Amino acid sequence: MSMQNVLKQVVKETIAPLFKVEGYKKQGNNFAYMCSDFSATVNIQSSKWNTEDEVEFFFNTGIYIEELFLSVYQYPKPPFPMEVNSVLRIRGTELTNNESWYRLTADTDVEQLKRMITKDVTEYLLPHFRQFESIKDVIKVMELREKDGIYENPHYLTVLYCSVGEMEKAQERMARVYSQLKLDSQKEFARGLANRIGLRI
Repeated sequence: MSMQNVLKQVVKETIAPLFKVEGYKKQGNNFAYMCSDFSATVNIQSSKWNTEDEVEFFFNTGIYIEELFLSVYQYPKPPFPMEVNSVLRIRGTELTNNESWYRLTADTDVEQLKRMITKDVTEYLLPHFRQFESIKDVIKVMELREKDGIYENPHYLTVLYCSVGEMEKAQERMARVYSQLKLDSQKEFARGLANRIGLRI
């Protein structure tokens, strides 16, 4: 059996049930737990170097917030919440503190790999998502990561401050971000965004 098919089997028999029992919906290799304000998202990413005989893959995680499609993103929202359209996009390897990818070859003990995946999902990925009960929790973690020098699109937090009614914080951040922008196109986008969410520049 090709390793690609073994991966499909692992997803079907081990990974999908772990998320399904927690209330996650599945689309392809994407999973999402939908709350009213946001969704927890997981994607199974396969290495682009995969072959029939050797397959490597890992989890990507994120928090999908529809609010951002109304203001920051300039394209229609997807029908299913995807990790690629999320904030706080964190690789599963960062959450498990294990840099290596999951690997399937003819020599792999598949049952052992399934046990490792089960442990990582139940002890690291799912608990990571449980800390988010509201947009304010998402903001808190984004602020902490920014303090640690891990930056995302600078406008995400501005919009999220607005969404929870923290207009002064949003205004202060918009002004600070705008003053640091170098390109005219970036400044033009920021002015348009400020206009859309009721801030001044």
